Amino acid sequence: MKPRTAGRRVLDGSVFVLMLLAAVAVWKTTSVNRKYQAALQSTGPLANRTLVRDRLVGTRVSLPMIERSDSLGAELVWVVDSDRCDRCFGDGVAAWNALAADSSLRRHLLVFGAGGLPGEVRRALRGTTVTTVTREEVDAVLGPLLPTTKLLLGSEGTVLLADSRTANSECGWSFEAQVGVLRGVLPSALIRNSQP
Repeated sequence: MKPRTAGRRVLDGSVFVLMLLAAVAVWKTTSVNRKYQAALQSTGPLANRTLVRDRLVGTRVSLPMIERSDSLGAELVWVVDSDRCDRCFGDGVAAWNALAADSSLRRHLLVFGAGGLPGEVRRALRGTTVTTVTREEVDAVLGPLLPTTKLLLGSEGTVLLADSRTANSECGWSFEAQVGVLRGVLPSALIRNSQP
Protein backbone atom coordinates (compact mmCIF):
# COMPACT_ATOMS: atom_id res chain seq x y z
CA MET A 1 0.00 0.00 0.00
CA LYS A 2 1.34 3.37 -0.99
CA PRO A 3 1.66 6.04 1.65
CA ARG A 4 -0.68 8.97 1.22
CA THR A 5 0.81 11.99 -0.35
CA ALA A 6 0.16 15.48 0.89
CA GLY A 7 -1.90 16.16 -2.24
CA ARG A 8 -4.04 13.09 -1.63
CA ARG A 9 -4.68 14.14 1.97
CA VAL A 10 -5.72 17.61 0.81
CA LEU A 11 -8.04 16.05 -1.79
CA ASP A 12 -9.55 13.70 0.80
CA GLY A 13 -10.04 16.61 3.20
CA SER A 14 -11.65 18.69 0.47
CA VAL A 15 -14.05 15.86 -0.40
CA PHE A 16 -14.94 15.49 3.27
CA VAL A 17 -15.59 19.23 3.63
CA LEU A 18 -17.71 19.23 0.44
CA MET A 19 -19.73 16.26 1.67
CA LEU A 20 -20.24 17.97 5.01
CA LEU A 21 -21.36 21.19 3.30
CA ALA A 22 -23.74 19.19 1.07
CA ALA A 23 -25.24 17.46 4.11
CA VAL A 24 -25.75 20.81 5.85
CA ALA A 25 -27.33 22.25 2.68
CA VAL A 26 -29.73 19.28 2.40
CA TRP A 27 -30.64 19.57 6.08
CA LYS A 28 -31.20 23.35 5.78
CA THR A 29 -33.27 22.97 2.59
CA THR A 30 -35.39 20.25 4.20
CA SER A 31 -35.93 22.43 7.27
CA VAL A 32 -36.98 25.44 5.18
CA ASN A 33 -39.21 23.21 3.04
CA ARG A 34 -41.00 21.91 6.16
CA LYS A 35 -41.61 25.48 7.34
CA TYR A 36 -43.07 26.46 3.96
CA GLN A 37 -45.24 23.34 3.85
CA ALA A 38 -46.60 24.12 7.32
CA ALA A 39 -47.32 27.71 6.27
CA LEU A 40 -49.11 26.54 3.12
CA GLN A 41 -51.19 24.03 5.05
CA SER A 42 -52.26 26.67 7.55
CA THR A 43 -53.23 29.15 4.80
CA GLY A 44 -54.97 26.54 2.61
CA PRO A 45 -58.33 26.74 4.41
CA LEU A 46 -58.14 30.54 4.48
CA ALA A 47 -57.36 30.63 0.76
CA ASN A 48 -60.31 28.34 0.01
CA ARG A 49 -62.63 30.49 2.12
CA THR A 50 -61.42 33.61 0.36
CA LEU A 51 -61.90 32.05 -3.08
CA VAL A 52 -65.50 31.07 -2.34
CA ARG A 53 -66.34 34.42 -0.74
CA ASP A 54 -64.77 36.45 -3.54
CA ARG A 55 -66.55 34.37 -6.18
CA LEU A 56 -69.96 34.84 -4.55
CA VAL A 57 -70.04 38.41 -3.22
CA GLY A 58 -71.67 40.72 -5.72
CA THR A 59 -73.16 37.98 -7.88
CA ARG A 60 -76.88 37.69 -8.41
CA VAL A 61 -78.24 34.26 -7.55
CA SER A 62 -81.62 32.68 -7.91
CA LEU A 63 -82.23 29.86 -5.47
CA PRO A 64 -85.30 28.02 -6.71
CA MET A 65 -85.22 25.84 -3.61
CA ILE A 66 -86.20 28.70 -1.31
CA GLU A 67 -89.43 30.63 -1.35
CA ARG A 68 -88.61 34.28 -1.75
CA SER A 69 -90.75 36.70 0.22
CA ASP A 70 -93.27 38.80 -1.67
CA SER A 71 -91.65 41.98 -0.44
CA LEU A 72 -88.29 40.78 -1.77
CA GLY A 73 -86.56 41.82 1.43
CA ALA A 74 -83.18 40.50 2.54
CA GLU A 75 -82.72 36.76 2.85
CA LEU A 76 -80.17 34.89 4.93
CA VAL A 77 -79.22 31.48 3.56
CA TRP A 78 -77.18 28.81 5.35
CA VAL A 79 -76.01 25.87 3.22
CA VAL A 80 -74.67 22.79 5.03
CA ASP A 81 -73.15 19.60 3.64
CA SER A 82 -74.02 17.22 6.49
CA ASP A 83 -71.60 14.56 5.20
CA ARG A 84 -68.57 16.84 5.47
CA CYS A 85 -69.58 18.95 8.44
CA ASP A 86 -70.76 17.05 11.48
CA ARG A 87 -69.88 19.95 13.80
CA CYS A 88 -71.33 22.80 11.75
CA PHE A 89 -74.31 23.29 14.01
CA GLY A 90 -72.34 23.55 17.27
CA ASP A 91 -72.47 27.12 18.55
CA GLY A 92 -73.83 28.51 15.30
CA VAL A 93 -77.51 27.90 16.09
CA ALA A 94 -77.63 30.43 18.96
CA ALA A 95 -76.01 33.16 16.85
CA TRP A 96 -78.30 32.29 13.94
CA ASN A 97 -81.38 32.47 16.18
CA ALA A 98 -80.29 35.89 17.48
CA LEU A 99 -81.07 37.26 14.02
CA ALA A 100 -84.76 36.54 14.62
CA ALA A 101 -84.80 40.01 16.18
CA ASP A 102 -84.89 41.33 12.59
CA SER A 103 -88.40 40.37 11.53
CA SER A 104 -87.79 41.53 7.95
CA LEU A 105 -84.85 39.14 7.48
CA ARG A 106 -86.03 35.74 6.27
CA ARG A 107 -83.75 32.86 7.20
CA HIS A 108 -83.31 29.63 5.24
CA LEU A 109 -81.28 26.50 5.90
CA LEU A 110 -80.43 24.27 2.93
CA VAL A 111 -79.09 20.86 3.92
CA PHE A 112 -77.74 18.11 1.70
CA GLY A 113 -75.91 14.86 2.34
CA ALA A 114 -76.82 11.51 3.80
CA GLY A 115 -76.40 12.82 7.35
CA GLY A 116 -79.39 15.13 7.01
CA LEU A 117 -80.35 17.55 9.75
CA PRO A 118 -80.28 16.22 13.31
CA GLY A 119 -83.68 16.45 15.03
CA GLU A 120 -82.33 18.50 17.92
CA VAL A 121 -80.95 21.09 15.49
CA ARG A 122 -84.25 21.26 13.61
CA ARG A 123 -86.05 21.87 16.92
CA ALA A 124 -83.47 24.47 18.02
CA LEU A 125 -83.77 26.61 14.87
CA ARG A 126 -86.42 29.27 15.35
CA GLY A 127 -88.10 30.98 12.41
CA THR A 128 -85.91 29.25 9.82
CA THR A 129 -87.23 27.50 6.75
CA VAL A 130 -85.39 24.17 6.45
CA THR A 131 -85.12 22.58 3.00
CA THR A 132 -83.40 19.34 2.03
CA VAL A 133 -81.64 19.71 -1.32
CA THR A 134 -79.05 17.86 -3.38
CA ARG A 135 -75.43 18.83 -3.81
CA GLU A 136 -76.08 19.10 -7.55
CA GLU A 137 -78.85 21.67 -7.00
CA VAL A 138 -76.57 23.80 -4.84
CA ASP A 139 -73.56 23.44 -7.15
CA ALA A 140 -75.66 24.45 -10.17
CA VAL A 141 -76.52 27.79 -8.56
CA LEU A 142 -73.60 28.58 -6.22
CA GLY A 143 -70.74 26.47 -7.54
CA PRO A 144 -68.52 24.42 -5.22
CA LEU A 145 -68.68 25.42 -1.56
CA LEU A 146 -66.98 24.48 1.67
CA PRO A 147 -69.08 22.35 4.06
CA THR A 148 -70.87 25.31 5.68
CA THR A 149 -71.67 28.48 3.76
CA LYS A 150 -73.76 31.48 4.77
CA LEU A 151 -75.05 34.17 2.44
CA LEU A 152 -76.84 37.47 2.93
CA LEU A 153 -78.89 38.16 -0.17
CA GLY A 154 -80.17 41.63 -1.01
CA SER A 155 -83.64 42.36 -2.30
CA GLU A 156 -82.77 41.36 -5.88
CA GLY A 157 -80.85 38.21 -4.96
CA THR A 158 -77.42 39.80 -5.00
CA VAL A 159 -74.98 38.25 -2.53
CA LEU A 160 -74.08 41.08 -0.17
CA LEU A 161 -72.03 39.03 2.30
CA ALA A 162 -70.73 35.47 2.15
CA ASP A 163 -68.79 33.16 4.43
CA SER A 164 -67.73 29.60 3.70
CA ARG A 165 -65.90 27.37 6.18
CA THR A 166 -64.89 23.83 6.96
CA ALA A 167 -66.00 22.07 10.14
CA ASN A 168 -62.74 23.12 11.81
CA SER A 169 -62.50 26.69 10.51
CA GLU A 170 -62.44 29.41 13.12
CA CYS A 171 -61.55 32.86 12.00
CA GLY A 172 -62.21 34.89 15.14
CA TRP A 173 -65.28 36.70 13.88
CA SER A 174 -68.96 35.85 13.59
CA PHE A 175 -70.81 36.08 10.27
CA GLU A 176 -74.16 36.25 12.06
CA ALA A 177 -72.96 39.10 14.29
CA GLN A 178 -71.72 40.97 11.23
CA VAL A 179 -75.14 40.58 9.59
CA GLY A 180 -76.87 41.58 12.83
CA VAL A 181 -74.79 44.74 13.15
CA LEU A 182 -75.46 45.72 9.53
CA ARG A 183 -79.18 45.09 10.04
CA GLY A 184 -79.20 47.09 13.29
CA VAL A 185 -80.28 44.27 15.62
CA LEU A 186 -77.01 43.25 17.32
CA PRO A 187 -74.22 45.27 18.98
CA SER A 188 -70.93 45.58 17.12
CA ALA A 189 -68.99 44.17 20.09
CA LEU A 190 -70.25 40.69 19.11
CA ILE A 191 -68.48 40.60 15.73
CA ARG A 192 -65.16 39.45 17.22
CA ASN A 193 -65.63 36.20 19.11
CA SER A 194 -62.00 35.98 20.20
CA GLN A 195 -59.31 38.38 21.23
CA PRO A 196 -56.80 39.36 18.49
